[in-house]
Amino acid sequence: MDTRKEAERLAKRPYLVMTSVETTTAGDPITFARVLEIEGCFGQGENRAAAIQDLRLALVDFIESLLADGLPVPGPAQLNPTLGTASYSVFTFVKEGKKLQPRPIDVNQDAYILSV
Repeated sequence: MDTRKEAERLAKRPYLVMTSVETTTAGDPITFARVLEIEGCFGQGENRAAAIQDLRLALVDFIESLLADGLPVPGPAQLNPTLGTASYSVFTFVKEGKKLQPRPIDVNQDAYILSV
């Protein structure tokens, strides 16, 4: 099996991604993006787009390493869009076909479905 191609295929699944703005030790802002279903898989960048782009590359590498080690690859969270809303962490997801909307909180984070 070509683990790279399989990892690329699996990384295209609709994982939940959360981004947050943090501060470096030098006091500069940096954006982190992480896959909620896969602990330890994250990307970073100067802004959200750069962090997500870095995460997309990291996700393929992370999944490839799991496959190479014979470990299971966690799948995307199962949301039921026909129910109208479902809660996951601090976010509320709305009916299929509509944009995912974060709950109003005072934390600079968001989440949405990532399809690479």
